[in-house]
Amino acid sequence: MANSPSKHRAVVIDRLTAEWQSIGRSHHGTKTLQEIAGRDHGLAELVLGRGSEPAPCPTPFDLVEHLRRASGRAQRNEAARLVSVLLKEGGADPFLSRMLVQVLLPGLVTVAGKLQWGRGGDWEDGDEFFGELLTMTWLVVQEWAGQDRPYAVLDLLSAIRCRMRRQLFRAKDLGRRSVPLTSDTAERSGRDETDLEELARMLVDLRRDGMHEEDAQVLYTHHVMGYSMAELSKLTGRDRRVLYARRDRGRRRLCA
Repeated sequence: MANSPSKHRAVVIDRLTAEWQSIGRSHHGTKTLQEIAGRDHGLAELVLGRGSEPAPCPTPFDLVEHLRRASGRAQRNEAARLVSVLLKEGGADPFLSRMLVQVLLPGLVTVAGKLQWGRGGDWEDGDEFFGELLTMTWLVVQEWAGQDRPYAVLDLLSAIRCRMRRQLFRAKDLGRRSVPLTSDTAERSGRDETDLEELARMLVDLRRDGMHEEDAQVLYTHHVMGYSMAELSKLTGRDRRVLYARRDRGRRRLCA
C-alpha cells in the first residue's frame, strides 16, 4: 500500500525536472518547436520572435516556463490554446509528447493529491504511484496526439485522473474481496472511510430507499469509479444529455 508521499514524491519529480533542464534546451527539441511554431501565429511570436525583436521563448524549456507563469484570464486562455496546438501537432515528433508531460506536471501533482497519492492501492509508496501516473500521462498524450481539443489541458488531466482512479478503486475492491471481514465495524476499524467510499455506501442505502436504479448507477460510475460523461456515453450508448439529467436527478435525491 502507498505510504505518505511527503518524502517520496520529490524523487521522481526531481528526476523528471532535471532531465527536462537538459532536453528542454536541446537542439532537436528547439528545432521541432520552431517547425510547429511556423504553423501558428501565437506560437511563432513566442518562439521565432517578431521582426527584429528577439524571441522571448526560443527553446521548449523557455516556453514551458512561460506557460506556467501565465496569469490573468487572457494569458491563461492563450496558454491553454498553445497547449491545444502542441497536442494537435503531437504526432509530428515524440518530443512534443514529452514537452506536454512537462507542461502538465503541476496539474499532475494536483491529481495525485486528489487521489491521495495512491493510498490504499497496489503501489509501495507515493513515488511509485506518481511514476505510474506519469506513464498513464504519456499513454494518454500519445493516444490523443493529433486531436484538436480546445480545452486540451482540462481534458487531458480529467482523462488521466479518471483512468488512475479506476485503477485505484479496482485495487481497493480486490483488497476488500481478499480480506474477509465479519462486520462493517471491523471493516472501518483499521482505516478512515474516504469521501468516495462514504458516497458509495450512501448510494447503496438510497437505492434501498427508492432512488431510481439508473440514477444511482450514473452517480456511482461518474463520481466513484471516475468515468467521465463522455466515456459513459460511449459505454452505454446513451445520449450525454440523458446521462447528465440522471446525474442531476440523483444529486437532488442525494441532497434531499
